[in-house]
Amino acid sequence: MLELMIALVTLLPLTSARLDSLKTVDDYLNICLDGRNHKSAPGPENELLTQYCKPWAKRSCCSSKVVKDIDTSSSWLNFNWDHCQQLSPQCREQFLMDLCFYECSPNVGPWLQQDTRKIRKERFRDVPLCQPVCDRWWDACNNDFTCTDNWAAGFNWSTGINTCPEGNKCRPFHQVYSGANNFCETVMGNSFKVVPETEDCFYTWFSPNEPNPNEPVARKKAAQLLGIGYSENSSEVNAVSWQSFVFLILGAVIFC
Repeated sequence: MLELMIALVTLLPLTSARLDSLKTVDDYLNICLDGRNHKSAPGPENELLTQYCKPWAKRSCCSSKVVKDIDTSSSWLNFNWDHCQQLSPQCREQFLMDLCFYECSPNVGPWLQQDTRKIRKERFRDVPLCQPVCDRWWDACNNDFTCTDNWAAGFNWSTGINTCPEGNKCRPFHQVYSGANNFCETVMGNSFKVVPETEDCFYTWFSPNEPNPNEPVARKKAAQLLGIGYSENSSEVNAVSWQSFVFLILGAVIFC
């Protein structure tokens, strides 16, 4: 019996006490991915001047020190972008936007899950990505080359740097992926889920002079996870939880 119980426990999915402790909308909005370069909580980074990370300067999960060479580095955390051949400038630009989003975005709290690796203890999954963002990414990269569809888990890391798995040939993206959505949802291991721009969705880059368009989307998702109402006209949740609503109705029925 003891052996059976141990076996069942090992089959249970790992949970994170840190993520389980998120109980309010603000909890979800004030947490950063638990990664090697990430801050524990988002805050301003006035010196965040790199081209692709600058949108996050007002409220960021990355530090200026960490991303100061992100525009010029040929690799990041030993990841070689040019594992087949040098990426085209337009494709590299899109991946740098994605990298800044990964390192800096303060809005992925509702999509975090445990993912224990050397470089991080958490990841985000199925963040809703606006279709036009995906289309631009695909248009920029579909003629570039890679040897695996999943850049998050498909490489050989035995040398300490990502290399092509044995037997995998370098092919154009348009031969590796069936199209834009398949590419955007697969290349980073289901980090994104492509949705129409008419729905609540994220942008991997926006004008630094404009408000962060991802924040209300994240706030609304956090409210949904908590089962409470949300109004875009307020930074706070404006409605009682459904549970509280039920108790109010029951109380009215009992005491009337």
